[in-house]
Amino acid sequence: QRLLAWYLEGRRQLPWRGDPPPWCEDKAALRRAAAAEVEAKQQPKISSFLFKRRLASDGLQEIAIDLTEDGVAAAEGDVEVAHTDGDVEGGGASASVPFARSAYGTWVSEVMLQQTQVERVVEYWTKWMKLFPTVQALAQAHPDDVNTAWAGLGYYGRARRLHEGAKFVVEKHGGEVPGTVEELLKVPGIGPYTAGAISSIAFGQRSALVDGNVIRVFARLMALPGDAASQALARSCWALAEELVDTGRPGDFNQALMELGATVCTPKAPACDRCPTRAFCRATVAVASGKAAAVTDFPAKAVRKPPKLVLVASAVVEDAAGRVLLARRAARGLLAGQWEFPSVILSEGGAAEDAEAIDPAAAAASLAKLLQDLAPAMPPGTPPPLAAGLELAGCSPVEHTFSHQRHNMFLFRACIGTAAVAAVAPKQQQPPQEGSSPAWAWMTAAEAEAAGVTSGVHRIFRALGLQRGAGADAGDGALSALAAPGRAAAPKRRKSAGATSASAKGRR
Repeated sequence: QRLLAWYLEGRRQLPWRGDPPPWCEDKAALRRAAAAEVEAKQQPKISSFLFKRRLASDGLQEIAIDLTEDGVAAAEGDVEVAHTDGDVEGGGASASVPFARSAYGTWVSEVMLQQTQVERVVEYWTKWMKLFPTVQALAQAHPDDVNTAWAGLGYYGRARRLHEGAKFVVEKHGGEVPGTVEELLKVPGIGPYTAGAISSIAFGQRSALVDGNVIRVFARLMALPGDAASQALARSCWALAEELVDTGRPGDFNQALMELGATVCTPKAPACDRCPTRAFCRATVAVASGKAAAVTDFPAKAVRKPPKLVLVASAVVEDAAGRVLLARRAARGLLAGQWEFPSVILSEGGAAEDAEAIDPAAAAASLAKLLQDLAPAMPPGTPPPLAAGLELAGCSPVEHTFSHQRHNMFLFRACIGTAAVAAVAPKQQQPPQEGSSPAWAWMTAAEAEAAGVTSGVHRIFRALGLQRGAGADAGDGALSALAAPGRAAAPKRRKSAGATSASAKGRR
């Protein structure tokens, strides 16, 4: 009851919840405002008081919460809360509320939020829902359009699985998202967490869910042993979630748990003075009794292996028209189906010193063989030999860090004296099927951006100065002057912006 009252009184305004703008896009600002509000309310204690707030997102219904001296909701039965679960398909979008709540919108938001902070997801979700407003629209979309809409969120397999799931729902359910956990788990790409979220939030079903935020909240509330990655801790949290989920408002309860973990019970700086469940928190008791040094001792810190170092050689082949050759990655595995500069792996799992001892001649020879193998897949008219004159670029290796790998990409450049065949539009090439030859395309930097290339490809463009000219229109392919191979200016070393964890730990 305390958690629900706290959530409904001050939850974040978000588009997938059917809220009107402005939406909450700055969690730090939200925490500062909440802390200021708490400070402003520091008044002499009274036995109780009543406050009211209207919920614009739920028909302006009033909620009344009876607060006790310690500033949290009173015992069960004293709290009147507005009901927001289920019936999400009822209302349509309007000028003030541009996105109606829907099971499909909930599905998309939950998939995006699994590895991405909510502030970033707001931008991507609204763009996605304009491009693919229904399950049918997503199912019918070209894979490249789906990929482009996802570009920048990372973990592109999520977009591919969401696309596959939409096709399944259209084929098996007529485009209607199923409402039970059992049926949702049959949809490609939907696991226990996402099924519980959709079922409870969109359909009001009493379904539990557990993500990284919920694990942290429960670990502290119950002073549970185990680190955040522990399967035993996860099982304990699932059991707790299934026991505690509110029968009348399961969606609100689940969102309240995640909201608490995202905005109050945070990993490094929990705002315990603002926690509505502080009176029940066993971690707080453990700290007060000297059995724990800090609330943040729960859950215990997982021992993480450092990302594996992978040395990569990448070929940047440019034609006279300012286009570069890009190839699709394999249909499965890391960055499946994404565009990249033709690349070969030089070594995996070595020490950092190995990066200083690569053999440029051997790396160039490996790239030349790759380009020769790629040549038969190109239509007649591509000027040979593509591999001629590959030289190590004069810039530092480009770093790109994933959750489990750190790629150091050594760039080898070659220029062909004539324009390549007319650029092949990426949409004309279906993503590769398993076991098939990779597709390819000649693209300018602007065309690559429009195709939704990954951040690693963008880093290579920046490292070599292959940017659109300052005065170029958004739709043209004008490039800045190209530095000659071997003479590219060494860029300033930048801290790698690694991809977020593949678990739900980084969400919201």
